[in-house]
Amino acid sequence: MNRRFIPRRGRCCSCGATHILLPAEFACRRADHAEVIADAVELSAAAGLGHRKIAARLDRPQSTVRDWLRDFRANAPAIVAAFAARVHRGTAEALGYWPSPSPTAAAHALGMLIAHARVLTDAHHHGVSAAPVVMMTWHVAALLAHGPWFFSRVGWPDACNTSPPCR
Repeated sequence: MNRRFIPRRGRCCSCGATHILLPAEFACRRADHAEVIADAVELSAAAGLGHRKIAARLDRPQSTVRDWLRDFRANAPAIVAAFAARVHRGTAEALGYWPSPSPTAAAHALGMLIAHARVLTDAHHHGVSAAPVVMMTWHVAALLAHGPWFFSRVGWPDACNTSPPCR
């Protein structure tokens, strides 16, 4: 996915400012396509590769790949919580889609995202016994569910403070 993309611009009617208009498969504040970022996350969480090897494989700067992976790891607990709720709400047979335990938080988040994509594309829980009509990758399902800020640290709220207040 090394093709160039020139985004369109739109002008706001009320304030006159211009805004960049991105298609749904792009992530906000990222110069790369979401598929490239997803490949990096998969190579790190599932294959266990480090950011240097991933950067060489994807032909991207090491610092960029390192930032992608740091953001995903930082957001992993929030991703698991948000998408576990979506999997649970998506089907009565949620346990059949639940990922097995993973050694890292990032791998667990990736497993939950894959489970979410499976719930969306599996026709059996919709009362249909046919093959899925649409195959959806986990990063597309995540972008559609959470919005274009999915791959950004800005797009996820800080962790909840569960400690008792100081007296």
